[in-house]
Amino acid sequence: MRRTGLRAFSIVALCLSGCGGPSASPGDGGSGDDAPGDAAVDHAGERVFATDVLHTIEVTVAPQYLSTLDDDSSTDRVPATIAFDGEVIAQVGLRKKGQTSRRPLSGKPGFTVKFNDLVSGQKLDGLKKLTLDNAVQDPAFVVGHISYELYRRAGLPAPRTSHATLTFNGQDKGIYVVEESTNADYLEAHFGNGDGNVYEGPWDFPKGVPAAVLRDEVSEMRTRDDLVALSGVVMNAPDATFPTQITAQLDLDQFITNYAVEMAAVLWDNYAYVAWNYYLYHVPQQRFVILTHGVNWPNYNAQADPFDIHTDPWGTGDPPGYLCDRIDRIPALAAKYRAEFTRVARDAFDVTVLGARIDRLAQTLHARPLTGASLADRQSFDNSIGDARDFVRDRKAYLVTRLGL
Repeated sequence: MRRTGLRAFSIVALCLSGCGGPSASPGDGGSGDDAPGDAAVDHAGERVFATDVLHTIEVTVAPQYLSTLDDDSSTDRVPATIAFDGEVIAQVGLRKKGQTSRRPLSGKPGFTVKFNDLVSGQKLDGLKKLTLDNAVQDPAFVVGHISYELYRRAGLPAPRTSHATLTFNGQDKGIYVVEESTNADYLEAHFGNGDGNVYEGPWDFPKGVPAAVLRDEVSEMRTRDDLVALSGVVMNAPDATFPTQITAQLDLDQFITNYAVEMAAVLWDNYAYVAWNYYLYHVPQQRFVILTHGVNWPNYNAQADPFDIHTDPWGTGDPPGYLCDRIDRIPALAAKYRAEFTRVARDAFDVTVLGARIDRLAQTLHARPLTGASLADRQSFDNSIGDARDFVRDRKAYLVTRLGL
C-alpha cells in the first residue's frame, strides 16, 4: 500500500469487507477445504491455515542481521529461526514487507518468510513461503480474511488466512494475519503450472510495459513479450474487435468476476479502483489471469456504487483500473459485467456465511489468555469488529435494493 495525503478519509474507512458466497459450499480455505472450482488445490498448509486455532509464532534473528532486516532500502533476506506452534525451523530467509504498512523492528513489522531460501527443500507444513501481515491498517484483523472468502465463493482462487500471536526476539508484537503467499506452488495448485510470468501492481497499462514489475526477470532471464501483446490489445484494439482480441490474451470471464468481487466488497486498494494490489499471471501456453493479494485496508462504504469506479477513494487523483474502464465503455462488456456482478452479489455475498466466519474468528481470538501487545490487539478487534458485521449486513441490503434482487 502507499499514498500520501490519505487524510481522515482513510481512517474513517475503518472497513472493507470481504464477503461470502454460495450456500452450496463454505469454501473456507482456512481449514484446508478446496475452494469451488479449484479441485486441483492440495492440502499443503492445512495445519498452518486452520482457522480454529490462534497460532503462536516465535521469530528469532541474530543481532548481526538486525540492521539489514530493518533497512527499508534492502531487499535481502536474513537468516532467522521460526517456531510455529512449537515446530522449530532454523535457517529460513526473512525480510520485512509492506509499503505504507511497513514498520520498524521496534514497532510491529510485517514479514515474508521463505523456508527454502537457505536450506533447499525445507518447508513448513508443505509450504515454502509464508506472509506474516501486521494488519496495522485493519484494526479488526478481518478484511483479507473475509474478502478472500468472497473470492473463493465466487469461484476464484484467493490466499488462505489464519491468525497468530507473534514474538520477535522474545518481544510480543501482537496479533498477525498469517497469509498464503502467491508463489509458484500456489500458482501450480490453482492453474496446473506455476512457471509463468508474474507481474505485480501497482502498475497499469497506460504506464507502459517497461514500468511493470516482472518477478524473477533477471535471475530467470524472462522476457516481457507476453505483456507487450496483452498491452497492445488493451491500449490499441478498437471497441468493435476488442472483446475478441482481448479474450485471446486474457481470461476475460475470470477478470470480470474479479472486477465484480472487488466492487461488491468495496476493495479500494486493488485493481478496479486504483490498479494497486494485484498480480497478472500468464499461465504457460494459456492466457493471463488476474489474482488478488494485499487486501488489508478497510473501507466499509456500504452504499458504494458498484457501477462507478471513478470515485477516487484516496483523494489523490489516481485513475481507476484502465481495463475495467474499457469494459465499462463497451456496451456488450458492460452488460456482461453487470450480469456477473449480479451473480456475485446474489449468490456469493452470503451474510450468514460471512457472519459465521466472523464469529469463528472471534472465538479463535478469545481461545486463550493474552497479555501485552497481543491483548491490546484483541481489544482492538473487539472494538472494531462491529463495523465489519454492520458492513456485511448493510452492503448486502444495499445491493439487494440496487439490483432489485
